Amino acid sequence: CSDRYAKTYLAQSLLTATTLLMDKSVHGGNQFLAFFHCNGLYLVIISYNLLLLRTFFSHPKICILCGILLVGLAVPLHAGGDERGRRIASFLTLCFLPIGVWRDELHDGAPWPRFAKQFPPFVVLREYLGLEFGPIPKTLRVAEENPDAQFIFAVFPHGCGSEFRVLMEGMLHQVFPNLAERGAFRTLAASVLFRIPLLSQLSLWTGCVDANRKTAERLLDSGRTVIVLPGGEAEQLLTVHGEERVFLKSRKGFVKLAMRKRVPVVPVYVFGCSDYFLTSTVFYNVRHTLMKKIGICIPLCHGLYNSMCPLPIKTTIVFGEPMELFDIMGEEKRQPTEEELSAAHDKFCVALRDLFDKHKTRLGYADRTLTIM
Repeated sequence: CSDRYAKTYLAQSLLTATTLLMDKSVHGGNQFLAFFHCNGLYLVIISYNLLLLRTFFSHPKICILCGILLVGLAVPLHAGGDERGRRIASFLTLCFLPIGVWRDELHDGAPWPRFAKQFPPFVVLREYLGLEFGPIPKTLRVAEENPDAQFIFAVFPHGCGSEFRVLMEGMLHQVFPNLAERGAFRTLAASVLFRIPLLSQLSLWTGCVDANRKTAERLLDSGRTVIVLPGGEAEQLLTVHGEERVFLKSRKGFVKLAMRKRVPVVPVYVFGCSDYFLTSTVFYNVRHTLMKKIGICIPLCHGLYNSMCPLPIKTTIVFGEPMELFDIMGEEKRQPTEEELSAAHDKFCVALRDLFDKHKTRLGYADRTLTIM
C-alpha cells in the first residue's frame, strides 16, 4: 500500500480518537449508533482489516493499527456493555471508514496493482468465472508496443454489477504489458461508488476514478489509457438474463472525447456477463425514475442459490481493432460537429456489432443477436 494510505488511516485514527476523548457521551441514547457496536458487525470489521493487514501490508505504520485492533478484541463491545468498550468500538469502527481526505478519484486515482492482482477473493472469482481474454488483434498489439500508446477502451455490456471490471484489472498486464508497466490504465466509475465505505477504497485500489468530463480529459492529457463502460446505470437496469443488450444509441460522450483528444477507441465486448444473474423487470419504471432523478440504480437480480454470488458462467473479454474516429475531422484538433459526431458514433456501433458477431459462434452464443438500444 502507498505511504499516502498509511498516513490517511493514521490521520483518521488520531482525529477520531481526539473527538471521542473530548466527548464522553458517544451515543447520546441513539440506538442506531449503538447497533454499530454490537459484537457481530465489529468482528466482521476486524476480520476484514486483519486479512488485508496480514496478506498485503508491510508498512511499519500499519502494525500500529493492527495492534489497536488486537487491543479492541479484549474489550466488551456489546451495546449494553461499559462506556469504555463502546468508546473504543466507536473509535475503531470510524477509523476504518474510508473517508475521502484527498479525493483521489477526482485526480489520478490511487491504484494498487498488487491488490488487484492478488487479493484472494479476486483470484477465486477469476477461476470461478473462468475469466480470460480473447485473441488480441495484431493492429492493437502493435499499437500497444508504442512507448506513447494511449487508448479509450469502450466496454460493453455493463451487466448487473460489472463484476468482471474489478477482476480484469489484475489481468490487463498479461495482454497489455507496456501500458501496465507504465501504470496507464484508469477506469471511469460512477461517483456514488466513492461515497460508500469500503467500496470507495476497493474502487480506487482497482484503478477507478470519477466518471466526470474534467477528470477524463485530465487523464487523457496526461497520457493515461481510459476504460469506460458507456452503458452505465441505464444498461444495468436493461440487463436481461439470456439476452445481449447494450445501451449505446444515445451514448456519444466517449466518442466525442476521443475525437477531441485524438485518441483511438477500442471496442470491447464481455461474453458471459449478461448471464451472471437471473433478472427481473418488476417495478422497472419506478427503478428507472429513481435512477434518473437521484442517481440510484437498483437492479433486481439474484445469482447462485438466490444469493448475490454470480452464476458460474464462463467469461471471455474480446477486443476489436483500434479506431481513429477523429480521422473524420481531418488533421485539425477541435470540437466535432454534430454530423461528424454522429458519423463516428455510427461507425463505432457497426464495429461493436461486428466484434460480437465475429466471436459469438466460437464462444457458444451463436443463437443470440446483439441489440443496440
